[in-house]
Amino acid sequence: MGKLQSSLLVLSALLCLTLGWEPGTQYVYKYTGRSAAGVYDLKQQNAVIELQSRVIIQSIDESTIVVKLTDGRIKRNGNFVENPYFQGEVSDSGYVIQPAHPEEIEGEEDQLVNDEHFGAPFVVSHNKGSVTGIKIGAEEPLWIVNYKKSIASQLQFDITGVRRDGIFNYESVPAEEETKTFTVFEDSISGDCSTTISVTRLPLAQVYITDAFKLGSFDAICKDKPVYKIVKTKDFNRCQHNPVWATANPATHSCDFGKTDCGNFMKRSTIYKYVACGESFPKLTYVHASGFSDLAIQPFATETKELTNSVIIDWSLEKMESVSSRFASPSSPKEHKSLSYVFGDFHQVNHDGTPAQPNLVDAYINSPLPVSALHKNIIAALRTVAKDLKETPDSEKDNLERLAVIGRVLSMFSLDELRSLWQEVKSLDYPTITLFVDCLVQSGSNPAIMLIKELIETEQITGAKATWALAAIGYFAKTPTRELLHELVNLLKSRPVQANTEMKQTTLVTIADLLNAACGSRFMAAKRFPVAVLGDFCDRKDTVIIDEFLPLLVKELESSQSTVDRIVALAAFGSLGVEEIVPVLLPIIRGTSGQFDDTAERVRAILSLHRVVFVVPEKIHPILINLASNTAERAEVRMAAMSLLFMSNAPQSIWQKFASSTWFEPNRQVAAFTRSLIGSMTNMPPSVPFLEELVQKARVAWPMVKPAPFGLPYSFADIRSSYLDEGIAVMMHTPSYRVADEHWPVLLGNRYFYQLGPFTADAGSVYLWNYNMSEVWQNIFGKLFGRLTNKYESMSSHRAGEKGEKLRGIWDELNATPRPADKRAGLLHINLMGSINRFINLEKFEESIPTFMAEAMKYQNMPYEVSVTKYRMLAEYNIRFPTELGLPMRFLATLPILVSMQGNLKGDGKGGIKSDVSAELSWKLSSEIRVEIPFNGNYIATGVDVRVDSRAPKELNFNYNPNNGQMKVTWTPGTKVTDLFYYHVKPYTVTRNVADSITPTLEDHATSIISVTNKPIKREYSLADRFGVNIKLQEHNEVDFVDKMAYFEAFQKWDINGFSNLGFVPLEIHNMKYVLRYEPSGTRARSVSTYFQYQYATKTCEHTVVYESGSTQSRVPSEPEVLSSSTIAPEFRPVLGRLFKNLESGNAHLMKAGLVAEQKDGSFIFFNATVGVSKNAWFTKDFTDIQIEKYTTSGPSARANKKVDFALCYTAVRNWNKPPTYGFSKDVLYMTEEDHIAFGEQCDQNKIRFKAKVYRDDYAAKAAMYSPAGKQCQKDLATGFMYGSPACTEARLMDQTYNNYELTAEADSLSETDNYWLNAARQFINFRMYPFTVKHIQGQSNPANRATWTIKRDPYTGASNMTFVRPSETIVAVNFRRGDESVNQWARFSPLTFAYSKVFYPLNAGSNFIRDAASLTSGAVSESRCYVGPDAVYTFDGAFYNYTVGDCPHVLMTDCHKQSEIAVTAHQGHDGHKIVTVIYGKDTVELDPTGYVTINGAKQEFKNLEQESRFEIREEGDKEIKAVVYPHADSVIMEIKSLHFFVKVQGSHVELTAPQHLRGRTCGVCGDFNQEVAGEFKTPQRCAVSEGELMAASFRLSSSKECSASNEDSEISRRLEKETETCQPIDQQYHTHLPEYDTNAPTKCTRFEKITHEGVSAKGQCESVEWSAVCQPGCKPFMMVSKPFTFKCQGELQDFVSSLTVPSTCIAA
Repeated sequence: MGKLQSSLLVLSALLCLTLGWEPGTQYVYKYTGRSAAGVYDLKQQNAVIELQSRVIIQSIDESTIVVKLTDGRIKRNGNFVENPYFQGEVSDSGYVIQPAHPEEIEGEEDQLVNDEHFGAPFVVSHNKGSVTGIKIGAEEPLWIVNYKKSIASQLQFDITGVRRDGIFNYESVPAEEETKTFTVFEDSISGDCSTTISVTRLPLAQVYITDAFKLGSFDAICKDKPVYKIVKTKDFNRCQHNPVWATANPATHSCDFGKTDCGNFMKRSTIYKYVACGESFPKLTYVHASGFSDLAIQPFATETKELTNSVIIDWSLEKMESVSSRFASPSSPKEHKSLSYVFGDFHQVNHDGTPAQPNLVDAYINSPLPVSALHKNIIAALRTVAKDLKETPDSEKDNLERLAVIGRVLSMFSLDELRSLWQEVKSLDYPTITLFVDCLVQSGSNPAIMLIKELIETEQITGAKATWALAAIGYFAKTPTRELLHELVNLLKSRPVQANTEMKQTTLVTIADLLNAACGSRFMAAKRFPVAVLGDFCDRKDTVIIDEFLPLLVKELESSQSTVDRIVALAAFGSLGVEEIVPVLLPIIRGTSGQFDDTAERVRAILSLHRVVFVVPEKIHPILINLASNTAERAEVRMAAMSLLFMSNAPQSIWQKFASSTWFEPNRQVAAFTRSLIGSMTNMPPSVPFLEELVQKARVAWPMVKPAPFGLPYSFADIRSSYLDEGIAVMMHTPSYRVADEHWPVLLGNRYFYQLGPFTADAGSVYLWNYNMSEVWQNIFGKLFGRLTNKYESMSSHRAGEKGEKLRGIWDELNATPRPADKRAGLLHINLMGSINRFINLEKFEESIPTFMAEAMKYQNMPYEVSVTKYRMLAEYNIRFPTELGLPMRFLATLPILVSMQGNLKGDGKGGIKSDVSAELSWKLSSEIRVEIPFNGNYIATGVDVRVDSRAPKELNFNYNPNNGQMKVTWTPGTKVTDLFYYHVKPYTVTRNVADSITPTLEDHATSIISVTNKPIKREYSLADRFGVNIKLQEHNEVDFVDKMAYFEAFQKWDINGFSNLGFVPLEIHNMKYVLRYEPSGTRARSVSTYFQYQYATKTCEHTVVYESGSTQSRVPSEPEVLSSSTIAPEFRPVLGRLFKNLESGNAHLMKAGLVAEQKDGSFIFFNATVGVSKNAWFTKDFTDIQIEKYTTSGPSARANKKVDFALCYTAVRNWNKPPTYGFSKDVLYMTEEDHIAFGEQCDQNKIRFKAKVYRDDYAAKAAMYSPAGKQCQKDLATGFMYGSPACTEARLMDQTYNNYELTAEADSLSETDNYWLNAARQFINFRMYPFTVKHIQGQSNPANRATWTIKRDPYTGASNMTFVRPSETIVAVNFRRGDESVNQWARFSPLTFAYSKVFYPLNAGSNFIRDAASLTSGAVSESRCYVGPDAVYTFDGAFYNYTVGDCPHVLMTDCHKQSEIAVTAHQGHDGHKIVTVIYGKDTVELDPTGYVTINGAKQEFKNLEQESRFEIREEGDKEIKAVVYPHADSVIMEIKSLHFFVKVQGSHVELTAPQHLRGRTCGVCGDFNQEVAGEFKTPQRCAVSEGELMAASFRLSSSKECSASNEDSEISRRLEKETETCQPIDQQYHTHLPEYDTNAPTKCTRFEKITHEGVSAKGQCESVEWSAVCQPGCKPFMMVSKPFTFKCQGELQDFVSSLTVPSTCIAA
């Protein structure tokens, strides 16, 4: 019984505390509140607002108090460097010497307006401490209402559980002097949220160390009385109402703003501590209170120091007395049932209490200033920006912020006010008008969109300006009400939009995307729009979608006359993304014959399911699975379905199904695509749960995937991903769909995905639809640049003559038939931020070229004005919070971008162009927390500003000299300071007025940069002074370390993909600035020119037999000849002489690049690099010659008083022996190289000599021979399979790889600089060898000035043993290997360049760098060969069959598209050898391996050729070698270099390559060269046959005079005739059966139910208002998402709102 009495006593005491305002008593408190904004972890520097007042409370009765505010003061300080927290003086033992009472800050004081309202008493009603309402004068301004609500919020206690939160509440009545904790719902200025209240009786020792104990009032009130500490903690994750207002673009963040946390990006907390005492519980009084409310935000959502705004509140009881005179209640009171903050920016609630949605004409946001003043400021700012873009090439002005502010301010204008503004703007210049329209679009208010609509309908803006505006209005729309959506549909119907195809298509997709964002999902709409405040705009079943827009879209699709137009319409269906589009798309996806059978349209229709599949995956996945599984479908259809299936999180079993099916997949394109897609996804960053699940599924499926080639000729879905621990992720997705006979991909895309912490965005994508466009591209390039293709590629180049007729006769006899052409579709689809779409019809581009060129001709000798300006706000996050002080707080993060080109271009009439254009690209990343004073517009703020500007030099001349092939760019240094590159990171604090916002923050003198040191690192690097140009790199940095190690550590975090995309996002927010600046002062140069020159030359020996193309006559030059398509430039002649000096015959590539700076004193500074590379005709020797020099002359001639400053000469000679054409190399394969490097004016100083010998020894030869591939190769050789054996190809690669490398370097008298770089190279080598080093001897006396490097490579493991001997050290490393990207930094930073680096080591005797790189790029397609043996054929694509080419000529290879003038035939000679005939253009060459060649009917004998001589066919005028024929061992070879064509005839064996441009277009005995084995066997008419011998027989030329009926194989002919009697087309397809789609059909896995919750310690039940997906047995969540749910409760439980993680929908497990 004693315990019960004690418990009741405590409970009654707590009850009295809630009634602690003793009726008839007056309490006087000193109240101080501060809001301090800064970067706490960076420096103690804050922008502070301080509010002070006295709060007088009169307790009227047990449920009513009246509160009066007096002595109110507000002060601000934008650079407060003291601790903003109220700090008292505390002894070492913890006792308070001086209480933590606030001292008034120094700063600017704001005069209170409406002082009479501020001091007017207000009435607070409460129920046992829980506030139930507040009455304030109806005439009082909103800011005072909010302030008084904040005071009432801080005065309430609900410790008896009047509004208990039953879910988290637990009750046990403690004994006296113990702690009691309650969880209740408490209404306050920051929301009606769950609040935990803890009450603790303080021991006397703890009382002594409280701040309250030192107050002057403590002894009078609390002497010898019990003291309690009460702590209130708010949970923002659990609120019935949370007054946070937000707009977000793009709206793909993975957390909710305004909660307790948004990942690590945002954290929010509020806590209050009260100290109370009383003689008895009914008289308990709180003496002191302190409150802390923090908002901490990572400025860019990455792991950097945080922006913080801390609210610090202090209450001190000054006196407690009886009421002598009661305060008067408000004369005309207005009761407020809620204490939640009400934003004054816009109208939130209608008179009936329903959410107020904006109309179409009134301003969206209330203006703090007169609109007339804003009008004036906007005009001034636009003019400033436009003028600056034209005239000021430095980065002193922040034009991006000016434009961003204009965009936000325009939301404060009504439609009439915007019209008035437009009337003034439209009379200004073009850039200003463009900038205004861009800012108007960015504002996104309903009046702004209505003005855009009006300007387009009245054709006040047209063309590109109108199209760009239409593309973006959906992305920037802030409040897409049903009324606005209806108006946009009317805009689509308007005459100007319907009359312009581009505008119509853009509008279609814009409206579709906006409807999806606003109506598609309430959950997603709440992320982007303020629907929590304004209510829902629409839903997916809204009439504006179903009855208005969707019928228009269907009509557009049905009425479109071209494939391109239908693809755009289908893209709009995909953007709309509601389930009702599926029945419309299904007939197209099926490929309904005669109506929807175009492949491009089918692929686009499948990809248009990309949003629906996330809504109803259970319905869409079966469609995609059926399409992807059907091997009789077009490959592109299957690949589109598969990519969408995987990216939409298909069940694991589906991943495994398609992964394992690659082992028996008949289509190599699909197999390669599947492998690249799954393989790429294994490396995606698991930075969000959805991607994490995809990565996990891909890694499970990956081991099941069959290896497949990867290269440009194959389809692929390459995903390059990078992720930093700081929270930055970049993903680049590049899908490429190939059709074998198309030169370019038929669908090529590039899509970027960015992530910063919880924020993700589809930053941009470009998709090229390129079906059947090869002819269009040839025409386009031909019209622009002249013919770029080979002149023999088309029969149209030769209309007469026997040679052309001969080739045409072959085609006619074969009845050669190309693959049925797809419908032409040329479209470029550009998408920014997932919503801004532009379409470019490439088919019409060809038609516009003549008009373009005719227009350009008008400006040959007159200036052409250039004015291109585009401003866009790519991302903006605007979040409004209330503070505990009753002041509004805003967090704003933006990413604007500006592109500008202003000036003119002028032609010189000779092909040169003079450019006087100011070109600028700027972007900016800014983040700011701002706390405002509502009544006057003053505010405090802290933020971080990151800006990047890049500019091109203004005065440039572009010239091309066709005589010597020189391209030259000349810059004339200007008279203005120019920032070529600018980058800064600036954290700051500031206090100023919103009216000053038209001046960018960092340009305002009131702004204080947060500088952490008074000794920052300041450095300047002169970059071009040696050429007379004052260009400097300026650095200002305040990070701890700026050295090589710091840069190395920073770059180690990135890879090239991440750095090139998001490298401007700072990983630290210290103050820093980098400027690459040109300054006229100190510049001595009059002009600076850079140039590049290239020539190709061929040397033939004097005994070469030369034919002119088409001629039967030959000649033999009396001396060696040098051929080039243009006259050898004088500057190339010396180096060409050195290159050809020791070559009998061969070719040379000559390049020269350099810089010439003309000085104002008439002198010239030259810096030139000349490079020459030659190789002999037999590929056994090459030469390299490089000369680099810098010198000064007194005139433009290089010989005018030449004074050399620096020179370097490099020569290299390599010799090697070639491996045999087939089989294994019996001899040692070797290569030797000698290099010489010299410095000095005459290249006779500081010489360095290198000698290298590499060879493949017997050990490596045996390793190749006895490897599994080698053993199989020996079996193949034994059976006569000399060519085409895959095993031999693999074994020969191993057999021809050098495994021994011996390098020696010797140096004479090197300079200090040379030694520095050599030591740097030595250190790098030592560093790379360190993990494998087994011996490192330093201080040795090895030979001076000499170094050797010996490498022994193990052919089995690929590891290398190395010995590195230098004069002072010896290093021995064992099993050296480079490793993959997990251990190799290079491989991690740039996987592509790392892969290509492998062509340099190990070296291969049968290949070279260029050939290896081509093989890597093409997925080994460049190495494809066809082998025709005595009785077998191995095709280009690897198909093998038995067949003997007899006396009748057979077509081995020709172009069945009849566009390239080439054919290769073969027939058997009298002694069993093969005779090959090559027809190429006007020339016919017959190759007889017995020692003869016949060129255009003239027969020649090889034995008549001198050593190293050959036959050449040259173009008319001897400018170019068309083809060469030469003997090699016991064979004869013909090469056509321009086609990369090669044919070798050796006895009864023929080996040939196919020209790369004929990929998929060839036909003949060698197949179609389309990289597919399936479908290889077909006749010239593309009829499918069962065996290769039937195909070969179909390419027999029976009309040839060598052929007779007796020579034919009658059995093969009979079978061929039978199988082709009814031609079964090889291109035959069977479309997938897809059942009808019912949008109303229920799904098996997903059911929607309301969520219920039972009380834990309190009785009652809660049920959610919203419905949630619930997965049925055998199913699992498709994706888990966090959604807010509103719970309505019964019994003792309070209604509440809580975010729960629930399934988005469900799919089969």
